[in-house]
Amino acid sequence: MTTAREAWYLHCTPEQVGEDAIIVGDRGRVLLATELLEDAVLLNEDRGLTTATGTYRGRRITVSAFGMGAPIAAVVVDELASIGVRRVLRLGTVMTAGPSELGDLVIAHGAIRGEGTSQAYLPIEYPAVADFALTAHVEAAARATGRGVRSGIYDTADGFYTDMMLRDDPAGQEALAERRLAQHVVGIDMETSAVFVVARARGIAAASLCLASVSGADFSKLEAEERRDAELELLRAGLEALAAS
Repeated sequence: MTTAREAWYLHCTPEQVGEDAIIVGDRGRVLLATELLEDAVLLNEDRGLTTATGTYRGRRITVSAFGMGAPIAAVVVDELASIGVRRVLRLGTVMTAGPSELGDLVIAHGAIRGEGTSQAYLPIEYPAVADFALTAHVEAAARATGRGVRSGIYDTADGFYTDMMLRDDPAGQEALAERRLAQHVVGIDMETSAVFVVARARGIAAASLCLASVSGADFSKLEAEERRDAELELLRAGLEALAAS
């Protein structure tokens, strides 16, 4: 892909970003990440796509928020690739599935392409798989936290209330849980398959490490303080993984 002078929505230039990037849904996680980075500089806040660059263990790393859902996550990955980023790590949250439990760190080896965005990049037959080398570093960093770690296949969907959480349809939710159990799914989100496919289409590496913050069984959630502490560990693990990659 030809390197752009400035990313259309992120408003960043190649000189302002590192070769390594973390993408997060919640812009608050970008601000949290700046507490862990040295010499962090805020680059963009337009449209809520908060982006900053700093250093971690001598490695220049950019952190960018995308909000929610595959379409804007794809835009952010695409634009980061266009300005020189070579590795993208999604750090976010997932709903539990199968063996995963609240508070676990869940690593995606691949994802079911239940969202529609990635088909604009590559045909549905193309697998949504993580970069092996980057994922190995992510798994090592996640296990070093001492938290429970699960790894395997995510189920990525577009509709939160139609494909992920059928809160008004208990029978439908039970059927979803049974299908995911039969498919050995370990986490459910709205972005990972698109992140993997867009990264492959643009010739860069991608991995996904998420905190299991919502139960797919009863929709219970991590409490606010526990979630903030867990998200801080998630960010540290992601930074360590990139620094080692």
